[in-house]
Amino acid sequence: MAKETRNIQSVERTFAILETLSMHNQPLSLQDISQQVELSKTTVHGLLATLRSLGYVTKSKHGYSLGLRLRELSISLEQNDEAIRTHFSSLLQRMASLTNNTAYLAVISGTQEYLYIDAIERNNPLTIRSPRGRREGLTSSAIGKVFLAFDDDLLRELRTKEQIDNPLERELLKVKQQGFALDLEQAEANLNCLAIPLYIDGSLAAVAGVSGHANELNQPRLEHFASVFLNK
Repeated sequence: MAKETRNIQSVERTFAILETLSMHNQPLSLQDISQQVELSKTTVHGLLATLRSLGYVTKSKHGYSLGLRLRELSISLEQNDEAIRTHFSSLLQRMASLTNNTAYLAVISGTQEYLYIDAIERNNPLTIRSPRGRREGLTSSAIGKVFLAFDDDLLRELRTKEQIDNPLERELLKVKQQGFALDLEQAEANLNCLAIPLYIDGSLAAVAGVSGHANELNQPRLEHFASVFLNK
């Protein structure tokens, strides 16, 4: 029997507060935070007090906001993202140019989501707009399925949590065998997507994708582009 990973409740609650504060440009009151994270004011106040003492939250007469110490934590992450963007910049430009559609770059974010860190748009009314800065789930898109198919540790984690059913297992096996993933109007009507794994020093570093209208980027064209980009 698979051993289930148990999350620490206080850690989950702390990050729920930080994420709530990050989504607002203005300070939030204790009551506002309490309502949004669905915790009692007493619990939230205690967690905020700890975060304030560590410098991760500040308090003013207007309410609570993120503290400057968080910037220190993010420096290495920003540098890493920039290194990945730079490393794959020419490929992303080529993907956008050859397909005349939006090309984008994503990195893993935890064990449930990925984050778009770069995108190149084309002047094509049928393409999607830049998804940069957006997060999406791993099990419901071509990008996510590439992460799962080519990251054994990540796939094992989701299996442990019983988030990988038999149809998805079969789909991930196919993705690994062919080397890329397609989304043929599964996530959104009239939208087709291609996703390919990207490596740095032999390790999966990111996933690149391209999306466009199903009539323009049909399955044969996407499979052709997959061959072109994988043999870059």
